[in-house]
Amino acid sequence: MIQNFAIDQAATFESLLFLSCEPKTAFGDSFRQETTKDGLPKWEAQFVARFRQFGRATNEIIKVGLVSERAPGADLAPATPVELVGFEIGVMDKKDRNGNVTGAQVWYRCQEVRSTASTAPRSRAGQGSTSEAAAS
Repeated sequence: MIQNFAIDQAATFESLLFLSCEPKTAFGDSFRQETTKDGLPKWEAQFVARFRQFGRATNEIIKVGLVSERAPGADLAPATPVELVGFEIGVMDKKDRNGNVTGAQVWYRCQEVRSTASTAPRSRAGQGSTSEAAAS
């Protein structure tokens, strides 16, 4: 059964804003960061996802897992618009302590977080750029 699905972010969300990123802690040890089998650190980032539901704008905080040597989003300020590279959703059975299926568990992961905010300087309304002023 298929359990992982690639997500078309542009078709799913109106916007996606970075909130924070913290180390994912190991189960039962809140002081140790979880790692992959290869020893790479795992992280958990939070984002505000804006989407349309029944014709109305809806916002939801989603947690997305990442694997990276350094903190993903370390250079991002909160509320920075972002793109999630290699964005996937996964669905798996949620089981009780006896192994009985009690529902479904959904998780998100991506390979990288990139800012989509423009870094170009903005010109002031009514004033030309410095190259236009120099040409006058």
